Parts: sequence; structure tokens; C-alpha cells
Amino acid sequence: MGTLNLTSLISEIQRHHANRSDLTDQIVIDKLNLVQERLARLWEWEELDTDEEVTITITSVPKDDKIITLANTYRDIYSVRLITGANTGRSRKLEYIAKRTFDKMFPEPEFDARSEPTIYTVWKDKLELYRVPELADTIAVRGMKWPDAFSSGVGSAKSNFDRKDDILIYWTVSMIWDHLGEYDRAKRFFGIASNMVDKAMDEQETKPDLEIKPAFESGRGNVVGKYWADPFIMWVR
Repeated sequence: MGTLNLTSLISEIQRHHANRSDLTDQIVIDKLNLVQERLARLWEWEELDTDEEVTITITSVPKDDKIITLANTYRDIYSVRLITGANTGRSRKLEYIAKRTFDKMFPEPEFDARSEPTIYTVWKDKLELYRVPELADTIAVRGMKWPDAFSSGVGSAKSNFDRKDDILIYWTVSMIWDHLGEYDRAKRFFGIASNMVDKAMDEQETKPDLEIKPAFESGRGNVVGKYWADPFIMWVR
């Protein structure tokens, strides 16, 4: 989350334009929202990661039960898992296939017998599953959202971007100067913002706890506990 609230962001941006009277709060808010969208498109920022869990509703209408309506609006979905509860051993990651392929392979999923879903596609804010679920299990979704837009009258709101208020300020200042025809000033502030973006990308790429191992080494760490019961351990040195 950002450090400065919307009121402070507007004030900082207006100072760079000598608090000119024609630069209203609403103009600044509109530009800020455009900058947030552009910044989100540049990189998969970790602070925009989100997830949710949806309990499958089982009714007498298979056509309805094949659809899972999501509460969040995702820019991208990373994974969808079927969670079947403790001690069942049936949980799994579902396989995504493209919409047209799904429609060609499974034009009417509700025609086939119910079972555990293994495949999904995405349409708008909904998942369509194959097969149609037979149990009230849980669908767990991981993905990336778009940043929440600022709106007037909510001066306490903060950006979803983590410690990137400086980027938002300088990029918005650049956009406003460009709008006013001051292209040299716009270029200067855009250059500052671009350098900040590059630095933020480098910081996110740094993973201090990441261990680089040769391909023949197990990525599961030291073998402890009942290693003979772990199907992923092929041998022990």
C-alpha cells in the first residue's frame, strides 16, 4: 500500500505546477488513475497479487453448477485449484484451456455425468468447469488484479502500489505537462519516473531467500521426517 493518501498526492502534484487554478483535483485524479493503469501494465507487481476461495454450490441444475462466479476482477489468473478438504487426497490444480478450445471440446459440459472438475476456462468474471462438480468442494484462485481507482471525496484512500508514490507523482506531473503542451518538462519528469520504475523492478527481482541449485538437486530442501512416504522423493543420498 502507498504511504501518502489521495489528498497528499494531489497536493504534491499541484505544487509541481505552481498550484495553478485550472489544475483541479478531478483532473489530477483522472491522470493518477491513468498512470496507475500504465504502471500496472509494465510489470507483474507483487502487491497486486490477490486470491479468493469459492465454495461450490450444488443444485439440481448442472448447467448452473458448472459456473463459478468470482468476487474479484482479475487482470490475469495464475492458478485455479480444487480443494477437497482434509484427508481426502483429491485436491488438484485445474488445467486451463482457451475459450474456443473449451467450447469445441466441451460444448455442453452439463451433458456428461458429474465428477471432479479437472479443466476450466475463463469468461468475464466467471470460471466454467469440466466436469460439472458433484461435491461442494472449494475452488481456490490466485491471480493479479488491476489497481483500485481513486475517486473524489475519498481523500484518505491510498494506492495499492507498495512504496511507489514517488513514481505516481512524477509520472502524473509528466502527463499533465504533456497535456499542457510543455513537452520538454513532460520529458524531464517522465525520465525521472522511468528511472524509478526500473529501480522498483530490480528490487522486486531480488530474492534474498532464493537458493540456486543444480538440476540434479532436490528443490525440497533437506529430507526430514517420513521421507519414504513422500511420492516426490525418488532417492536419498
